[in-house]
Amino acid sequence: MSSDTQAPAFPVEWRSAEEEARTWARDAMHFPAAVTPVTAALLEGPFTEGAAAAFDELLMPITGIRQRVFSSHVYTATPPVDVPPQRMGERMGRHHQVMGERMDTVRGLWDREYRPACEDIAARIEALDFRDASADLEALVDLFRESVRIHFLVVIPRMGSGERFAGIYAQVTGSTDQLEPYRCLLGEPNKSLECDRALWGLAQAARASAPVADALRAGGGAAAVLAALDATEEGRAWRAQLDAVLAEYGRRGQAIDMSSPTWLEDPTFALENVRRYLDAEALDPEGARAAHLAERERLVAAARARIDDPGLRAAFDGALESARRAWPLEEDHAFVIDQRIWGWATRQALLRLGTRLVADGRLGATDDVMYLDLDELRAAAAGEDARDMAAAGRRRMAADALLDAPPLLGAPPDPSIPMDPGMVKFFGAPGPPQVEGGVLRGAAGSGGRVEGVARVVGSVDALGEVQPGEVLVCRSTTPPWTPVFASIAALVTDTGGVLAHGAIVAREYGIPAVMGTKVGTRMIRTGQRVVVDGDAGEVRIAG
Repeated sequence: MSSDTQAPAFPVEWRSAEEEARTWARDAMHFPAAVTPVTAALLEGPFTEGAAAAFDELLMPITGIRQRVFSSHVYTATPPVDVPPQRMGERMGRHHQVMGERMDTVRGLWDREYRPACEDIAARIEALDFRDASADLEALVDLFRESVRIHFLVVIPRMGSGERFAGIYAQVTGSTDQLEPYRCLLGEPNKSLECDRALWGLAQAARASAPVADALRAGGGAAAVLAALDATEEGRAWRAQLDAVLAEYGRRGQAIDMSSPTWLEDPTFALENVRRYLDAEALDPEGARAAHLAERERLVAAARARIDDPGLRAAFDGALESARRAWPLEEDHAFVIDQRIWGWATRQALLRLGTRLVADGRLGATDDVMYLDLDELRAAAAGEDARDMAAAGRRRMAADALLDAPPLLGAPPDPSIPMDPGMVKFFGAPGPPQVEGGVLRGAAGSGGRVEGVARVVGSVDALGEVQPGEVLVCRSTTPPWTPVFASIAALVTDTGGVLAHGAIVAREYGIPAVMGTKVGTRMIRTGQRVVVDGDAGEVRIAG
């Protein structure tokens, strides 16, 4: 688009006056691009409903994370609970009691109840064959809703446990370094680092086999690489190792959308990361763990030495223990819920439904199912021809993808209501970008300072272009992106704060990260040299 051509206006259709009176914030961290109609419908329906059920169980002061998709772009609102002011104090007292209990027990609940329940949900979704298309579609929606409820029952206490410890740590030490308490939580194993280590191990095995290394370096796409591997005995043996890794970790899509294929379906990204590990001095995902453990114990010992009050020491130790137990659940819950249930089981169920609708002449192609909303899917399952509806949905999303979605819609934020500090640490600070000359300011996500060549990634499809030693500049990251952290020099994002996914993983890898610059992907160009100061939360464009 030329500089003198304005982007199309962003159309907004309000469904009610109450909805228009809300403040809706663009969720570019989780959904940096336009989403398909079926993804939008799942977010607005069962996702919002499942979140509301979890927030009610935790007696939160807001009714949940309400999702609304405008012109294929995801926005969120957090309406307060409808409780008379004179009773809000009582509710908040009960909320703090419930949250205190859940922060201490969320790890045990995950191991004993939540994870087995999620594994059962995944298995039940995978068993849906859509011979009774209408009934199985409703079952899918119900199971998806329940998985979302569990998702928030895990992530809210997990985040709360970290915030509780951070508060006590600051009280004890007087430190104003926002990152310091989270260094005390580094080094706990999690499923994302486990996956990264498995890919790194594949690269070490490939380095010892010339035919395997040659096949990986030849490129030409996943199909060509796999064919080259299958042509030699050593290649076939290595591919068996790859298949085992994909069987365990491959149920992850690169984007949070039902249309995004998983590694099991398209192993391109996994193979690119193995090649990257093979050709670069990539960090062993476990390599920094010993240093993390030593550093965190040094910080904890120094903090405990400052505590004279036995009660405060007990509170410090208890909060630390709960936070360390809960911290890996950020990645572990994503592995089980976001990846296996949403990214894999739900996607495959929708494709099975699409296959049935194609066989019955109601859709033209299996993936057309992604361009129908839930009401249209229900109509198709009941016998209606959905081909025109799917074509219209596909055209609408393609047009919406060209729109420049504004950061806020609806009513302006009320300045008298401060944003929850935990939400700021996760989503990033509100307000306009902070730019002065060639310096961008954001949140200090992971300490350290490095100068390197920028690689701006506009979508997950371009992640394979990132070269070892480059500074990754992107809108946001999610767990499927973690393998790239072993070979990049630093991370700069448009969205997020100190508790965003990218910041947490960057700290585990010991690379600098600046989060929430808002305009990093617009101001920085691929090939420019940038200086990333993860302690100051600044990025300087050097040339």
